[in-house]
Amino acid sequence: MHPTLVTSYPNPDLDAVAGVIAYAEFLQKTGKHAVAGVIGEPHDEAKYVLDRFAITHPQVMPDKSGYDEVVLVDASDVGDLGGKVALEKVIEIIDHRKVNEADKFPKAKVQIELVGAAATLVAERFMQNKVDISKAAATLLYVAIISNTLNFKGSVTTDRDKEAAAWLNEIAELPQNFTKDLFTAKSNLSGDKLVERVRGDFKDFAIGGKKVGIAQVEIIGAKKLLDERSEEIVQELGKMKEEMGLDLIFQNTVELEDNKNFFVAHDADTKKLLEKALNVKFINSVAERLGLILRKQIVPLLMQELQ
Repeated sequence: MHPTLVTSYPNPDLDAVAGVIAYAEFLQKTGKHAVAGVIGEPHDEAKYVLDRFAITHPQVMPDKSGYDEVVLVDASDVGDLGGKVALEKVIEIIDHRKVNEADKFPKAKVQIELVGAAATLVAERFMQNKVDISKAAATLLYVAIISNTLNFKGSVTTDRDKEAAAWLNEIAELPQNFTKDLFTAKSNLSGDKLVERVRGDFKDFAIGGKKVGIAQVEIIGAKKLLDERSEEIVQELGKMKEEMGLDLIFQNTVELEDNKNFFVAHDADTKKLLEKALNVKFINSVAERLGLILRKQIVPLLMQELQ
């Protein structure tokens, strides 16, 4: 009998990687034949956490044909899957985003709830079913919640995220200063790392007949980065717009210490849209906004303007 594959969208972030590994463990401990696997390369932040705590990296899945059943964690958008997963093979979806396409998976049992991290929903499976969780899985889920909620400062944060994180850290036992280490590690965008990050955490969306691309970078020292290198970002966004046939493109730059966002836009139409949807004002290619907002929250606001 083939195992059930637990996976996410290609090139997954920390929340996805943590959820995939931990939920495969949950299924195994509740009597299911399940394996964790990822498609493509995990984000650098996920690799950093796996390596920091000597956790085995999930296997990379070059071929999904050996699996009759697939569970998706932190993924529910057909476009995000890039044709890598057959929709009819998906039997379960665990996700936390408001904009989703869960109805396109004909056989899937769906749990989509608006919490800060998919990791929270996976942690709750262990908590509610009184299933023991390994220290490795607890560590991954805890750090994913910290990352996704911006250390509970992001407006996506819920009490459920805080409760799950507190439970997980009773097992993970991470020091208080780990959050600073995590955010510092992912703020190193020297040299070619900047372009790699712009392209690495990028998604496009079909909204109101427009193809909209959004890069997201979360760092300490966003203003300094943009003061020094915004033109590099603008040039890269322009290349991506042409390569991908996008109508609109921008970067959401999240400042992890000062509770604000900076938006970098390539063209006048994108700037006009963001000024209206997010109530910001561009000076040259950059606009600043107080309060933390993530891509998953921006997309519904763009939908209101474009649809």
